[in-house]
Amino acid sequence: MNFSSFTFVLTAVTTATLCTAVAEPFAGELTAPSTLHSGLIGGKKYVIEVGFEYLHPMFQNFSNIVIENPTTSSNSSTVTGDVKNDYPDAFAQTLKFQMLLDEKNRTSLSVKSYLPLNALSQLDTGYIYLPEYVLYRAEAQRPRIQVGLGSSLSDQMRVGLGADIGFSVSANANVFLQNGSGKYSDQRISAKLKPTVVPQASLQVSDYQFVIRAENKSKMDLTTNGGARVFSGGAGVDFTYNTESALFFDPWSFELHGKSALSSKLNLTYGVAYQLWSRYQARAAIIANDIQNNCNGNAGCSTVFSKTLTPSFTARNLFVPQVGIEILSGDDRFEVGYRFKDSIFAGVPTGTGNYLDPPRHDFWFGATFVLKNGWEWGADLQVSQLVAQTVVKLSSGDIGGPGYTTSGFLIGGGAKLVVPF
Repeated sequence: MNFSSFTFVLTAVTTATLCTAVAEPFAGELTAPSTLHSGLIGGKKYVIEVGFEYLHPMFQNFSNIVIENPTTSSNSSTVTGDVKNDYPDAFAQTLKFQMLLDEKNRTSLSVKSYLPLNALSQLDTGYIYLPEYVLYRAEAQRPRIQVGLGSSLSDQMRVGLGADIGFSVSANANVFLQNGSGKYSDQRISAKLKPTVVPQASLQVSDYQFVIRAENKSKMDLTTNGGARVFSGGAGVDFTYNTESALFFDPWSFELHGKSALSSKLNLTYGVAYQLWSRYQARAAIIANDIQNNCNGNAGCSTVFSKTLTPSFTARNLFVPQVGIEILSGDDRFEVGYRFKDSIFAGVPTGTGNYLDPPRHDFWFGATFVLKNGWEWGADLQVSQLVAQTVVKLSSGDIGGPGYTTSGFLIGGGAKLVVPF
């Protein structure tokens, strides 16, 4: 994948990897903290890689801003308070199996899974009007599977085809509430997860690799049939509405990676990704249409519940550059690198809503060590700094008013063990 994703950062941002002699179908990692990929180690027929990854978001809280107003709540005046940005840590296990199908053409089949351990899967649409870092709420809290097939066309050319398997959620809720002695409320909730297959492909020529990743959008559709009998005389309200949410969104990404030898033990690695964030859809749960209720037994109480006002934002496409230095020491490898990811938004929020994605500086260090028996183990560390942005609302009574300043860090790390046999 990509945090759509982060490299120690969520889902939809291009991730860091060491350039290897053998191209893989995926130049990036599945999601949050990256572990260093291994290629076809020594021509062994099978390779198993086990890894663990961890990510800790650290965002500054916002104090003394408007958190409710008459537009978004039942309060007749604005309410001022704090917003605590306690985004969840990600701790996950990765497991990869790679098989050499044809030694002559180095044709390989690989399957890699990413499984969060602190929560098998966490679905969170986040705040819709309060300040929300839209790419960091739950993007690393989802299981993932990647399948890839790679083959060499010549000594200098290799192709890869594969799929990133995600999921979508559809659910129905039927709820009826009533009060009074001898009466009972009831509800039924049903949901199903449907897999989504997202194609990916790569082409490596010499030390250059081009990768295409298709858009991966995991949706949630919720239909609610609600009713309540709470009025005098037995009158009740019945209403039905649909909720839509793009739970996770990874954009189309076109990536070019390269490596140039500076000396026999020093390589320059570099790359750039072009990501189609202009197609971004907010993760928030949106009530799409006005809801007309039917007050059974009391026609005078009929009313209309308003639909969700989608926060205003302008998403844009991005170039994401990165550069690194790879150091070779015998069979061992070390890499330090830097990446810059700009904001997916054309500006900071000034009106309805407070969707945030500050520009980000990524710094990483990785090391891979080869043991005498041919096994590999490695570890990496990344620190990402979110650039401070000052948000000033057009009206001091808007949610988030009068304004605030964004800042924060993401700290992540990973470790892996690779066993060829």
